[in-house]
Amino acid sequence: METSTSGNRADGRGLEEFRTVFIKTRVLSQAKGSAYVEFGTTKVMVGVFGPRQSEVKLGFTDRGRVNCEVRFTSFSAHKLAKSGQTQSDSSAAQAMQQALEPSVQLEKFPKAVFDVSAMVLEAGGSDLPILITAASVALADAGVELYDLVPAVQLSKQAGQLLLDPSLEESGAEEGSLLVSLMPEPNEVTSLTVRGLWADSEMRDGLELALGACGQLKAAMREALLAAVEGEEDPAK
Repeated sequence: METSTSGNRADGRGLEEFRTVFIKTRVLSQAKGSAYVEFGTTKVMVGVFGPRQSEVKLGFTDRGRVNCEVRFTSFSAHKLAKSGQTQSDSSAAQAMQQALEPSVQLEKFPKAVFDVSAMVLEAGGSDLPILITAASVALADAGVELYDLVPAVQLSKQAGQLLLDPSLEESGAEEGSLLVSLMPEPNEVTSLTVRGLWADSEMRDGLELALGACGQLKAAMREALLAAVEGEEDPAK
């Protein structure tokens, strides 16, 4: 899942390299589906619960909903505040919902709500795209019918260079950032967030890098899901 390029970063990675990625499913016994994901020092856990019936006050709808909740541990919140990169729980939850809902076949679940509960155990940079990625894996682990998985990646723009999967320190020094969530099979972008000023050529290069990285990340997500199924079929593993 790594692409070496000229120019190394503080942690030794090339510009287009992910940090070490670890994905494990079925980590919360009380959840219908769950995932634990690490990208370097960034660590998140997500559980999926439901479906439950939608509240009456929301009225009837012929489509289901995805309800997201995000919490940061006190350690993560302190680390983000110290770096000046705070993000509210509600804004992260809203961004997750926007990225995930297009991937869920909600028309098959009228009046139903899937609750996605996410926790940032350790904030180490690129927290939001990692939350989205983990939540998509957890939805698939729960057996929710999806159009496709939703890998999400972030890029940081610094001194004319694009850095994939920026660490917390790198994000603190960036001139701009790009976050992309993608369903690779239909090649449909489910969310796009751009910060800072980007020239047209930079945006083209950034999108090309981000979309390619999402494809690589989806392969790792699929591997984790398949490993869980194989382990279930062969308890000796």
